[in-house]
Amino acid sequence: MNQTVAAQVEKTRERTEWKQRLIVVLLLIVLASMATLPFFVIGEDQKKGCCGGAMPVTHDSWMHFNQMRSFDRGLASGRIYPRWDDETHEGYGAPTTSFYPPGAYYLTSAVYFLTRDWRWVWVGFYWLASFGSAAAIYWYARQTMSRAAGLIAAAVYVFAPYHLINQYQRGAMAEFLSFVWAPLSLLFAERLLGESSWRKTWLNAAGLAASFGAFLWSHPPTAYQFLLVFGFCFAIWAIQRSEWRKLAVVGGALLFGSMLAAAYFYPAILEQPMINADDVERTWPYHTSYVYDFGQARYDQANSAFFVRIDRLWTFNVVAILIAAVALFVVRQRSGRVWLWTSSGLLSCFLMTKYSAPIGRLIPKIEIGVFSWRMLALASLSVALLAGACVSSPTVREGLNPEPKPSLTVGLLILLSALTMSAWYVAWPMWRGQSFEPNLEHYNYATLPRGAPREVPKMESAELAASNGRVTIERWTPERRELRVELEEPDQLRLRTSNFPGWTALVDGQEVKIEEGAVKNIVIDLPAGEHQVTLDFRSTPIRRASNFATILSFALLISIIVGSVPRAVASEASSMTD
Repeated sequence: MNQTVAAQVEKTRERTEWKQRLIVVLLLIVLASMATLPFFVIGEDQKKGCCGGAMPVTHDSWMHFNQMRSFDRGLASGRIYPRWDDETHEGYGAPTTSFYPPGAYYLTSAVYFLTRDWRWVWVGFYWLASFGSAAAIYWYARQTMSRAAGLIAAAVYVFAPYHLINQYQRGAMAEFLSFVWAPLSLLFAERLLGESSWRKTWLNAAGLAASFGAFLWSHPPTAYQFLLVFGFCFAIWAIQRSEWRKLAVVGGALLFGSMLAAAYFYPAILEQPMINADDVERTWPYHTSYVYDFGQARYDQANSAFFVRIDRLWTFNVVAILIAAVALFVVRQRSGRVWLWTSSGLLSCFLMTKYSAPIGRLIPKIEIGVFSWRMLALASLSVALLAGACVSSPTVREGLNPEPKPSLTVGLLILLSALTMSAWYVAWPMWRGQSFEPNLEHYNYATLPRGAPREVPKMESAELAASNGRVTIERWTPERRELRVELEEPDQLRLRTSNFPGWTALVDGQEVKIEEGAVKNIVIDLPAGEHQVTLDFRSTPIRRASNFATILSFALLISIIVGSVPRAVASEASSMTD
């Protein structure tokens, strides 16, 4: 009888638990929808006027629209990792996604596969990324917080003004996606510090590697800044706990993550001298992008509405971090995690000021962040976690005072402030802004092959220099061209394709030398007669090695998960039974 009652109680408890989890999922869906969906109805075609109903154009929307369509064409042609944008730069093309992180475009292509409508791709991408970030921080927060506190942390994170400014004004899709991976990286790194079971250690190491690898696939600048800020403070925390060995495991998992991203990450680093990558640093110098830096001449810090907003967003984050930290100190919530979140948030805010320049100039490759204020992503994570911690603090001091504690008020005030800032400084300025229309002539100069001119002449896809015959295009996909050329006399075949390492020309099955035309386009000398010409964009040695590293690492990741999950679950079930 007692066993029957106990079984019924357990079933009731499980049903209640599942209902609560379902409610949490529904609330996260509501949060993501409230944050992202208004963006798609606040713009309008200003030539027609009144009264909204469309998605407004943002800083990077033209670039992303062209690149996401190019990436999908590459996938449709059979390439697992498309590296060549065939329509950019007047159709001469560029190795765009060899250097720009392709993670966001895998997601946009998946949404397009389901909807077959690019308008819905925007909606699907931003909603999924927002929901993913909400779920990620909630999962992390629940390790130490109540459900209500985890939901507050998720709400603050989703509605963080810098989070939403990446959607509503900047259109920075890759950076927007990076908000998913920062909390997950912290989650698995912390689990590695506290785990003693070797099976769970392997599983958490796999989780950290997968999260950090996805971080690199999505947005390396933010991933690097995450290591500089949270990585540095996390290392100090681990050392204070004398967790040297486990810290080494964390470092190994991060290295494993870089190997998961090797197909993109390492060729992008080593082949950068082949494109105009330095143009980014020349155009937007990192050390002139500090907040409240009115002395520099690169940006109109005082009169530009956008930079004024960035400065005020920085102020909001600093004030929120300080108030939350003080509130938690007052209620004696001084755990290592609170120290980690507070110190990381304040460090990120400090590195966004000109006073950090002497230190910043010593940090290798800090310029890859392009803008110092991108660290607002990390400050936003700290604010959200501290707000959740404030709500999670006991509202009643045990055995003493039945009055509510100030930390609860602080957590709710931070949420209200985030909502207000996002409404006033992020959404409202875009109300009735010009609606998005494709601009297919827009291209990313930084990813053009070095030596290719900014302006190129119009030309056919393929033509003969002396017109001594006929060219028939049999196949033309982003990374492969097949042509039949019939010549009465020797001639030169000119292709509207910029030359770049990897392009390989075959004439009648034999590899031939590629020459370069006046605008760095591919030129092939042909003798008289009929020829089958194939142009194929192949992997260079570094790309082949990196592709192999990613495939091998991914196979290892799957093996670790498959081998560890059942045993970890069985071990946990056994401990609960005992």
